[in-house]
Amino acid sequence: MENSENLNPLTGKSTSRNQYVSAEELIAKMKIAFTNAKEPEILPELEAVGITEAMLDAHLAEIENLEQLSQIQKREYGEQYAETDRFNLKKAEIDALFTRHRNLAKIAFKGDRQANTTLGINAGRKQAFAAWFQLVSNFYAQILANPDFKTKAEGVNIKEADIAAMQTSLQEIAAVKNSQKKEIGEAQKATDTRDAAIDVLYPKYTELIAFAKVLFPDDQTLEKLGIVVKREGDLL
Repeated sequence: MENSENLNPLTGKSTSRNQYVSAEELIAKMKIAFTNAKEPEILPELEAVGITEAMLDAHLAEIENLEQLSQIQKREYGEQYAETDRFNLKKAEIDALFTRHRNLAKIAFKGDRQANTTLGINAGRKQAFAAWFQLVSNFYAQILANPDFKTKAEGVNIKEADIAAMQTSLQEIAAVKNSQKKEIGEAQKATDTRDAAIDVLYPKYTELIAFAKVLFPDDQTLEKLGIVVKREGDLL
């Protein structure tokens, strides 16, 4: 039998309903229940316990709003993923060239403790974006700031034009990172808005289901409302 907890399973606490039901599945289940509850053989029984056609129409209007909110949520996540892909591609592009330049610098500045420390040549690879960005930015800025470093770098084909291009790329990826953060925030906000709307409607759905299980001993009627009825002989 379907669980009839009065908390939204997506965000509610202490519910025993299947936690893996998606928001889209839940919205679809509620839509079926509210729509078919208006059938002639079902509605009069529900009206007797206070669930009127006007109430069902209002619930269906909420379902329509939920469907729109769900579409917005999907669009926002699509935009987030697109921005994340753009960020990852840009970072990989910069990191590949930086790795090449740093390996060349290891040779050019071998034994030069000042250069190795200042440029961060022997620093461990950074995973977090902020630390990685600082490492790469410092490498190129320090080369430009020191004439001796710049001369040695040019000797291994790390030219001023290459450094300028990398600094431009770093500015670009910083902008992409900010855009990605914005998209992440908007996607989460869209999810919270949708789930809050489900929180409002879900108890009305569970109330309908609870009444239906009492009012309709006919399995076929229950199934019209989307209630899965376990029959004798069904697999556990």
